[in-house]
Amino acid sequence: MRYIKWKLPVVACCVMLTACGDFFDVDPIDGASPDDFYTNNSELNSVAYGMYAPLSPEVHKLFLWGSARADLVTEGETKDVYVSEFINNTVSTLNPYTDYGFLYKSIARCNHQLKNLPRMQPNGDKVTATRLKIFYGEAYFLRAWCYFQLVRTFGQVPLVLEEVADDVTFEDEKGNIVKMNTITMTDEELRAVVLQPAQEQEVWKAIMSDLAKARVLINGTSYALGFAPPAEEPLIRASWIGAYALSAEVALWNGLYQEASAYAEFFIKQGKLGAASTWPQQYTTTAAASATTYNSFGFMYVFEQGFRTQRLQEFTSPIEADGGRYLVKPKMTVCSQLFNEPLDIRSKVSYMRVNRKDVIWKYIGLDEEGKSMRKPYESIANWYILKHADVYLIRGIAENELGNTGAALEMLNVVRVARGLQKYKRDDIALDKANMKEQLFKEKAREDAFEGKRWYDLLLRETRLGESGIIARTVSAKYDDENQKNEVYSRLSNPANWYLPIEPERWK
Repeated sequence: MRYIKWKLPVVACCVMLTACGDFFDVDPIDGASPDDFYTNNSELNSVAYGMYAPLSPEVHKLFLWGSARADLVTEGETKDVYVSEFINNTVSTLNPYTDYGFLYKSIARCNHQLKNLPRMQPNGDKVTATRLKIFYGEAYFLRAWCYFQLVRTFGQVPLVLEEVADDVTFEDEKGNIVKMNTITMTDEELRAVVLQPAQEQEVWKAIMSDLAKARVLINGTSYALGFAPPAEEPLIRASWIGAYALSAEVALWNGLYQEASAYAEFFIKQGKLGAASTWPQQYTTTAAASATTYNSFGFMYVFEQGFRTQRLQEFTSPIEADGGRYLVKPKMTVCSQLFNEPLDIRSKVSYMRVNRKDVIWKYIGLDEEGKSMRKPYESIANWYILKHADVYLIRGIAENELGNTGAALEMLNVVRVARGLQKYKRDDIALDKANMKEQLFKEKAREDAFEGKRWYDLLLRETRLGESGIIARTVSAKYDDENQKNEVYSRLSNPANWYLPIEPERWK
């Protein structure tokens, strides 16, 4: 059987696809079946939590995908062959950090939520019809975000938008519409139907469709069901702010500059940016309130058991007693060129030299002087996905692409002032399109340093904004050895090497 074209994107029975369990696992970690839920408020909220559960333990992969491959990160003192592949841009199909099963777990749970929400009827003043709409919206939002990671990282990926446990419908080689029961299909047939990659543009269309629904449906907070929600809830659950922030970035990736600017402007009118005086607190404290001041959506790190090292601490800390393996560190020559203004508050927290070692301080530090580190095996470090400042810069980038360099400069200056820097006057910098683009992305690099975004910003510039060779030039510059510099430049001049490889068995 050769897969031709989706008619109904489906999820096959994961019991039969043992090797594909990571893709379609909808059972929550506690072992309770989602089918037992949807009878009251608490159960509804528990299932919603399950959509997010696969993601936070895997943020080290997001770091490797979006930061380690770019120019601000290099190898630490401990060499790990699989981490080194990311640092050196030689990632192989056998690298375990390319496993994207955790994203498909989340997608499967979103699909399950969307299929089963109709079972939940409005319940008094706690779950109203309006409140139920928000639960739909956060499923659409989270599914869109997962595919946003997948399509930018791997290019073509399987597009799974529905949960169908018993039957699959597809178009065969002759163009006939075929419906088969999954129980009668072999593993090979199931793989051919379910796990074949969709065209990249199909994935982008699905993302934009989901976000359009999310923007309409998320008009409040899904988790306020008459309970007292934890302080971190606004950070770890989808919100209308997050939906507009993601919509602006997705629109930018699709060349929809007017839409990107409009979504961003709607967000900006809410006045969320934060001040320089408190910016470091989102990294140096564990207070969720300080995090939500600066971030539209992210993950709170949750420990599954005591004495388990948080993976970002493992990667970045040089203190073995704290569980640190010091696998990665900042590339100081690049960082010093980027953070070249002394008043920039971000330079005091993003990275640091501690005990004669260069470290990424965001995930291990508790102060701005490099004196206090987090407790061993307890590096409570949030992973920030959508940041308020990024939305201002996205609007600036979009306006710049539309030829409105004055509006672009205004957005750039708003962020600079909020981070302790002086405004650029019109006579201070060239207001041509190319220079404004460079300045906006430099500001974004400072704001998001080591947060899994730098590679994607370079990819956006290369593939969407017309800057041919920006990836090869920028990334190769971090290598000291001339031979390696030339090898990486040559490798990254090939577009095929901009996307991570996928282990062939996944799609056989």
